[in-house]
Amino acid sequence: MPSSKVHFKLYKAKKNWVSAGLVTTAVLAGLTLGTAKSNDVVAHADATPVATQTVNQQTTTPASQTTETNSAVDKTSDQISQVKDELNKVQQANDANKNVQKTNDANKAADQDQQIVNNHKAAKQTVKDAQDAQATAKLDVDNAQNAVKQAQENVDKTSNDLNDAQAVQNAAQESYDGNQNAITDADKDMNTNIKPAKDKADQAYNDQLAYQKQLENGLSQFQGDLENKKEAEKAAQTKVDNTNNAITDADNDLRNNIKPAKDAADQAYNDAINDQDVKYFDAKDAAKADQAAADQAVAQATKSANAANNLKQAAQDAVTSAQATLDAANHQLQRDMSAWRHNRNHENALAVNKSKRAVQAAEDALAAAKHNLDNMNNYDALKQAQVADQATTKALEEANAAVAEDNSEWNQEAQAAAQSSFNTAEDTLANAKGSFVNDNDSIANYVAAKDKADADQVAADQAATKATDSQAVADAIKNAAQTALNDAQHQYQREISGYRHNPSHENAVRVNSAKQVRDNAQNVLDNMNNYDAYLAAKDNENAKLNALYQAQQDEQQNPSDWTEEALDQAQSEYDDAQNAAVAARAKVADKLALANSRASLKNAKDTADKAYDDQVAYINQLEAGLNNFSNDLNNAQQAVKDAQQKVDDTNNAITDADNDMKNNIAPAKAAADKAYNDQVSYINMLEDHLNKLTGPQLAAAKQATAAATKAHDDAVNAKTVADNNLTKANNNKAAADQLVADAQAAMDTADALVDEKVPSYIKHDDNQGTTTDDNGSTTNVNTPTDNEAARAGAVVTIPVSTGAATATTPATMTRAQYRAQLNSAAKQNALPQTSNEDSVGIMALGTVSAMFGLGLAARKREA
Repeated sequence: MPSSKVHFKLYKAKKNWVSAGLVTTAVLAGLTLGTAKSNDVVAHADATPVATQTVNQQTTTPASQTTETNSAVDKTSDQISQVKDELNKVQQANDANKNVQKTNDANKAADQDQQIVNNHKAAKQTVKDAQDAQATAKLDVDNAQNAVKQAQENVDKTSNDLNDAQAVQNAAQESYDGNQNAITDADKDMNTNIKPAKDKADQAYNDQLAYQKQLENGLSQFQGDLENKKEAEKAAQTKVDNTNNAITDADNDLRNNIKPAKDAADQAYNDAINDQDVKYFDAKDAAKADQAAADQAVAQATKSANAANNLKQAAQDAVTSAQATLDAANHQLQRDMSAWRHNRNHENALAVNKSKRAVQAAEDALAAAKHNLDNMNNYDALKQAQVADQATTKALEEANAAVAEDNSEWNQEAQAAAQSSFNTAEDTLANAKGSFVNDNDSIANYVAAKDKADADQVAADQAATKATDSQAVADAIKNAAQTALNDAQHQYQREISGYRHNPSHENAVRVNSAKQVRDNAQNVLDNMNNYDAYLAAKDNENAKLNALYQAQQDEQQNPSDWTEEALDQAQSEYDDAQNAAVAARAKVADKLALANSRASLKNAKDTADKAYDDQVAYINQLEAGLNNFSNDLNNAQQAVKDAQQKVDDTNNAITDADNDMKNNIAPAKAAADKAYNDQVSYINMLEDHLNKLTGPQLAAAKQATAAATKAHDDAVNAKTVADNNLTKANNNKAAADQLVADAQAAMDTADALVDEKVPSYIKHDDNQGTTTDDNGSTTNVNTPTDNEAARAGAVVTIPVSTGAATATTPATMTRAQYRAQLNSAAKQNALPQTSNEDSVGIMALGTVSAMFGLGLAARKREA
């Protein structure tokens, strides 16, 4: 229980949660008692809310009745459908009986009469079944109307209950909101003033603790860092000393070992690639290879040209052959025509026709052959036109470029001439394209062969040009060597002449020097000539080897003394050629070795170059490292000074922080903690009251409102179903009325057929029994005739239904009397209305209770 001090505090803060709780309790009690009394329900403290119980009870009976009515209406629909099927059968039988003709066959006549009588019985039964369905449909309508009425009453009732429950909920919500507002105000005060002050004090306290801890950790770190910086200074000095020593050693190794090896490897490689003889060997090899490729390309171009020419020649031969065949066919036709003119018999006529067909076939074949030959010639013209068009196009482009560069009269005239040639070439090309037709395999094959021959010829021309260029390179090298020898020889002769005129030591030296130059030039030219001889010897060796292979094949295929001698001769010649090639190679062996050593010399040069570059890079890296290490040493020396300063500053900061914590921060935190704890206790007290009193009251009111809402929704849905059932019942009633009328018409037709077609002695043997009218009444039929007048005046014994009662009151009355009694009973048996007069008094009692609660609250506020 809150102390008197707390009560006073609540009053001073104008908190009205106590008065709101009392008012809510009084209103809930009054409304709950009123609702319980009006629905004859006893309220208990531990029971489900009254509003929920009442709604559930109100929806039970109408829903059940609606379901039963719906089931009855559906059954009536099925019953009407079944009677319709019976009526269709009777009507179909009536239609069939109308067409029955009289017969002298007694058995057949008896069968026809019996069918008419049986259908008459079925028609009477259909009338009875239709009347039964009509009575049931009318009863369904009455029941459906009652269900609609009760459903509407339940809708109205649940609507009132829902309004009552909502009023209770609104009152409970108001009380709950009052308590919630009090908590909200307290939370707002907490969040706006008290909690921020506490957080700020806590933060300041924690920050100070963290700051002190950070200072202490920093002091330890700074002391360790000071020692580390001193060690780093020593390590940096060691790196500087070691790097200086490494740079000195690397420079000595580069000068004394690596650079000399690189220079030697470079010189050896340069000597190999710059040697005049080796250059000639390479050029000669290239010229020889290019000439071989050119020879092969020429052979291929010749082969392709021959293939195209062969196709064209075949086309020409086909024309010649077709012409010869046509001439022979025409000659035979003339002979056959002459024979037919002398003797016009059947055999000669057949021979003439055969010859005519042969002439036609020969003409077609000749036309086809000429077509192929003409199109091959046209394709040749097209290819020539394409070449001319390309040439004139290029010439026009060059003329246009010349005019663009220099718009002189001469260039303009040349441009006009080029344009005219281009136009002529374009026209020729267009005409050639129009004349050529590629419409069969023969022409297509020729086109492919011609294109390949042209492409191969282009390749052969290119290969020949390349071979010529390669040979020109080799010839230029050799010509240069010959020129150098001639110049050296001339210079040597001049030096000798000078020495003869002045045999001094200087002139003697000049003679010897010129002689050395001449001898070297002669040696170069000799090596080139020797290499030419070596290549010729190799070619001869290959030729003799091929001849040896051919001789071996000839001797194997056709052994004889002659082939054996030829094989021996070929072997001897090959051996001589091989020896000559070996001797020729020996003369250029040194230069060939030098040429073949270029790859290894290049590898040695690359290795030496890499070793040199690596050493230079290593020295540069050492020098860069020396700079870095020097900077590191300077930085390490400065770092030692900085670390010492941090240690001193941190010791001073720790002393200041301790004093601030004791004198300022800790006392402020203690005051803020006390204010926060007091506010938490106050909010907990408010929330306890909300959770134990006003919260449960609001929850119960919401539950009752939800139940009332569901009950009202169920009642509305039941009303909709009842309306639908009434509509269906009215539809069934209309259908049943129509069904009775149709069944009565069918029975009248059956009566007429009986009177018309059935003999009188059996005409009415089906009139014994009873019938049922459209209201379900039973008619006693005992008269010897069965006509409409008798039926209209008949009396019936019927069960009289009151709608609500289950007893049946027998009576004897006419149909009209029976219908009047049913209408009267429907009005008298309407359901009684219910009322809630007692609820008014109970609601008044609830209002008084609420006013009593408000008075208590007012007195509490004054106290």
